[in-house]
Amino acid sequence: MDDKIRRAEQLLEERARPRTNGHAVPESEAPESEGSAGSIPEDPKVAELTNDLKRLAADFSNYRKRNEAERTDFAKFAKADLIAKLLDVLDGYDRALATVPDDLKGQPWVEGMWLVERKLRAILEGEGLEAVDSLGTPFDPYLHQAVTYVPSEKPEGTVIEEHQKAYRLHDRVIRPALVTVSSGSEEKEKQNG
Repeated sequence: MDDKIRRAEQLLEERARPRTNGHAVPESEAPESEGSAGSIPEDPKVAELTNDLKRLAADFSNYRKRNEAERTDFAKFAKADLIAKLLDVLDGYDRALATVPDDLKGQPWVEGMWLVERKLRAILEGEGLEAVDSLGTPFDPYLHQAVTYVPSEKPEGTVIEEHQKAYRLHDRVIRPALVTVSSGSEEKEKQNG
């Protein structure tokens, strides 16, 4: 595909060069710009077509750049759906490993589960996934989904509990965190109520 694009650009450059007797003139032999001594007056139709060709070349160049940027962006986030589904598996591992009794933590099968969890996390991080810490941060509707608001000693609007972790793929949030948010102190609640 790139060869076709290069060939099209070459043809556009050749057509943009001045012509003498129907043959393209090499750039080194091309007449000097308008207004210089010895220049040949140009036909208005030729000037119009030359300008149209330059605009077409610029439009094509812009199209190619835009298309390349879209392809790069698509490749960057094409895996987002699959990664979002794998996050449920990762959450399951986290919940299962959190409930392993202390007397079983040294067992080989438990160590194997830890190893699988670490490998899965490393693969996802290698693809650009990063966990977002929410505890103690101000509530952000682009990053958090509030499950409930409860009175606490933390300032109003602060995340006080995280039920499900938020994840970001490159610079885009692919899963918001499920959080409990502080509604302020209990005394303030009583005064308002």
